[in-house]
Formats: sequence, C-alpha cells, structure tokens
Amino acid sequence: MTETLLDDLLVIDISRGVAGAYCCLLFRHLGADVVRAEPPGRSRSDDDALSLHLDAGAKSITLDAAQPEGAALLRRLAERADVLIADGVLPPGLDYTALSAQNPRLILTRVTPPSSNGDSLFGEYFAGLNAFAATLLPLVNMAILGRGQQVEVDSGECLAAAAFVVDGPGQWPQVEPGEALPLPFKVMGQARGPAPTAPSAGEHNDEVYCGLLGLSGEEMAQLKEKSII
Repeated sequence: MTETLLDDLLVIDISRGVAGAYCCLLFRHLGADVVRAEPPGRSRSDDDALSLHLDAGAKSITLDAAQPEGAALLRRLAERADVLIADGVLPPGLDYTALSAQNPRLILTRVTPPSSNGDSLFGEYFAGLNAFAATLLPLVNMAILGRGQQVEVDSGECLAAAAFVVDGPGQWPQVEPGEALPLPFKVMGQARGPAPTAPSAGEHNDEVYCGLLGLSGEEMAQLKEKSII
C-alpha cells in the first residue's frame, strides 16, 4: 500500500467559505485527516454541488463554538490537532495566543474571504491554494523545532497577485457551481485523492467526540439536547 505524505496530520476545519474548504481538500489529497466542524443544523454540504466536491473525504462533526461548552470542545480538538483552518473572526478565547498556550505545535491558518463580487469564487479558490502552500512552510518548522505558527492569507492580496499571472485584470477562469477546479499539483508515488462523496453534517460526531476526545454516551446526549453538537 502506497503511503501518503501527510498520513499522521490532523487538520480541524472551522471555515465556512470555499477558500478554507479548498485548502483542506488539498491536504486530504496528501493523506491528512480532516475534521470539518460546522454549526448544528447548517451544513456546508447542503449549499451546492461545489461543496460536495470540496468536502469529499472529510469527517463531519457538528459544533456550536459560540456556546461556552462548544468553545471548550473546540479547544480540546485544537489540543490534539496539527493545523486549524479558519476564516472570519474567531470566537473569544480561541485566538492563536490562547490555543498555542495549550498546544505549542498548533498551526493556525486564517483566510480573509474576498469581497463580494464577480471574482469571488476564483478568489476563494486562489486564496485556498495560497493558504495550503503557506501552511506547508510552518509544518517544516513544527517538524524540526516542535513549534507552530499563525498564518494569515488575504484573499484580496491573492487576487491582486493573480492579476499578473492570468490574461489581464478581470480575465479570471469561469467556474460554475458544481464544477471543480483540477488538483493543481501531483506528487509521484502518492495514493490518489479522497473518497468521492462528502459526509452528511455530524456524520462523524461519535468517531471524533467519543473516539478522539473520549466523551461518554451520556455527555453526547447532553450536548445534543443543548444543540451544542
């Protein structure tokens, strides 16, 4: 069986946009274990066919980090993770300083979403690619020195840089909902990409919360009753 480069890497994805999802998809293509956390009752996979591609091969859990108990669960996940992918504003107490105090090896990659315009989908894909590449650099530092870092990726700056690469400003590749951009790299000798289907929301709650965090059935029932998971 062919081994993949990032078999032992655990990535927690709390992003909501395409950029974070695409970044995580690239990590999964290299064998990383990606756990996607989303608020109960709101599944990114329900949005459109594009999300079904972006989330393929991920594990899905439900988690309301806005509630104190949910934030505590996210902190426990971050303690065990190698990488945390986020966009937008992090919940209070879940910034890099607080999380790295518990897990000095953690890499936090934050992607600023692009402005809402006609280029937003391409911008998010391009930002996701940049986020993936930028996160690989701190992984080397983590492997050598045992310390993580925070990575900031600005989608607007990514678009500005792309203007010098594509055929003139505003001439972006057209990507329709349900259509996926091809994988932008190939590593010889590596296993082929993730499973072809996306998980349903919360499909892996038991596996992650009970298996990884050691929660009991009673604790799971209480969290579900409070709509925290």
